[in-house]
Amino acid sequence: MKKLVIFDVDGLLLNTEFSWQKVWYMLGREYGYPQLGDVFSRTVGLSGNDTKMMIRKCAADIPIPIQEEFLERARGEGASYVQEHLTLMPGARALLAELKRNGISCAVATTTNREFTEQRLNQVNVRQFFKCVVCGDEVAKRKPDPEIYLTVLEKTGTSKEEALILEDTNYGVEAAYRAGVDVIMVPSINPAGEVDRKRALAVLNRLTEVFSYGKSHQMFSNEQCKY
Repeated sequence: MKKLVIFDVDGLLLNTEFSWQKVWYMLGREYGYPQLGDVFSRTVGLSGNDTKMMIRKCAADIPIPIQEEFLERARGEGASYVQEHLTLMPGARALLAELKRNGISCAVATTTNREFTEQRLNQVNVRQFFKCVVCGDEVAKRKPDPEIYLTVLEKTGTSKEEALILEDTNYGVEAAYRAGVDVIMVPSINPAGEVDRKRALAVLNRLTEVFSYGKSHQMFSNEQCKY
């Protein structure tokens, strides 16, 4: 039985990845390089420097000064756009409420920093559902390294067998797999790959399917779980 469900945030719990993607497409068209919008899907889950390297790799025909100006604007304008258009992903609130009703604790493990994470969870009024939140600026290594998930387990006193991770990217699925924790993938920007399907318990289309999947596979009980 699972006592703890660990949520990724961007693209899984919140619509942030889709907002960032929209900004990339808008700015790409403005600069006359619409292909920059297509590059975004390759940057999901990457750090700042790795994002810059991905642009150079995938848009090598664009002058480097334009690449750098584009990325600086995308970061600034994207952050504002994300805040203005922030929403929960479909089914997120219903899933959180159902887990709470059944005594299943919830946690967050995100590569986004603490300040933005807390602000966004409060903005969409779901912070109260999470008893543990671990952010990217509180661990040494990013996903796909398993550190952030192992940190959540340590902080909550939860065994690997008692936890379930929900992820939307291959980096997150790999991190869960390397942590030795069961993971369900609900893809967002990028579809599940063959490796993801081998590593994940299931690949579902939406968060509304998670609880019924867990019940049908006897992963959740009605007992009150505490840590």
